[in-house]
Amino acid sequence: MSGRVVVIGAGVAGLAAAWSARRAGREVTLVSTGAGASALGGGAVDDVPWDQLLRAGRVLGDLAPSAARPLSPETEAFVSDLGLWEVPATERSWVATVAGRLRPARGRDRALLDLGRLEGALVILPRADRAGWDADAIAAALSGASFARARSLAFRAVDVPVLRFEDEHRVADADLAARHDDEARLGWLAGQLRAGLAAVEGRRAGAILLGPWLGMLAPRAPALSAAVGLPCGEALVGAGSPAGLRFEAARDRLLDAIGVERVRRRAIRVAAREGGAVAEGALAVSLAGHDGGDPHTPGPAGDEAALFADTVVLAIGGLAAGGVVYAPPEREARTELPPGGKVPFALSLEAPVVLSAGGPEPMGIVASMHGPELDVRAWPLPGRESALERVGVRCAGMRAGDRIYAAGDVVAGRPRTVLEAVAGGLAAGTLTR
Repeated sequence: MSGRVVVIGAGVAGLAAAWSARRAGREVTLVSTGAGASALGGGAVDDVPWDQLLRAGRVLGDLAPSAARPLSPETEAFVSDLGLWEVPATERSWVATVAGRLRPARGRDRALLDLGRLEGALVILPRADRAGWDADAIAAALSGASFARARSLAFRAVDVPVLRFEDEHRVADADLAARHDDEARLGWLAGQLRAGLAAVEGRRAGAILLGPWLGMLAPRAPALSAAVGLPCGEALVGAGSPAGLRFEAARDRLLDAIGVERVRRRAIRVAAREGGAVAEGALAVSLAGHDGGDPHTPGPAGDEAALFADTVVLAIGGLAAGGVVYAPPEREARTELPPGGKVPFALSLEAPVVLSAGGPEPMGIVASMHGPELDVRAWPLPGRESALERVGVRCAGMRAGDRIYAAGDVVAGRPRTVLEAVAGGLAAGTLTR
């Protein structure tokens, strides 16, 4: 078999699949456009959903669950090559959120502050007049968390200037984070924090928790910590954090380093190739907006070009990323009933694969002419994920069809976590060998 692989999707799963296939010496082209779930992530690197972990801890009487299974050697190698995340060997990290919660994670973006390494410490939160950052409210909420009580952690908001220019009260987190990519600006912030720590009365500070402002191209918390002499790091933002931009920057560096070709276009179809030389590949991946020639060059809307491959990896994400589309029958209704019942979900591209709600059978959650009963099936309950989280491509392992594999959130019934996406991508990339 020739080694031509097309990976569709440039999130965590797609990157892991491309990395794994390249390790085997395959030619890899990665097709993507727009931002997916990975680009909007907050920087927590989970293996299992963190809320499930906390529920299990409460049942077992462990308020601060920390034990974790070691990573596989291949996952360790991928994390090392990416150079973005800190994943402890056998323990979990604990991160604070801007909503005032403390929660476990298997690892973290290196810009986030790991509170799991602290015990009996005072954590300082500098006040800053910015939307989404209320240091006093966050400190009060974090101080009351079960993990904080179990580790004797205290949180205190203090007056330390961390904004240098007037516009920094209003600019987006990403813009402020980008300013700290500059060494001089990071040095200014370190000086402000050192001076502020000297003025803190009473208990000596053990760490500094900041908003999501420490670097856009790379995590700047390690350099800031070294300059201040205390652990410094960001709080976690649920979606739209600069951590997603740091992932994209690290991803692009890794793709360049391993020699993966990029095509920044939208894939609209995967199909068995008809005619042509067998050596050019058995599958055709059609791309939107081309003149029919070079797939790297955009053309008039509606025109197509194609890439040919021996195997294709679908890493297009789930509902959150737009890889799976909610399309109930009522969308086709006018003033009367829909023309008939149908599967209420579809992929964002055409492919010879089958959708499922997470079980061994094809999709079967249509409850009426108007689609599924969302108030019954779609929303999560304690101990049960929602149908919207489980829906995706039915796979045997990672195999979704003939020469087609799937990885990440597009796979039905798998946990929607970062390390699950990594494991799926690595497995899919291995199967292309």
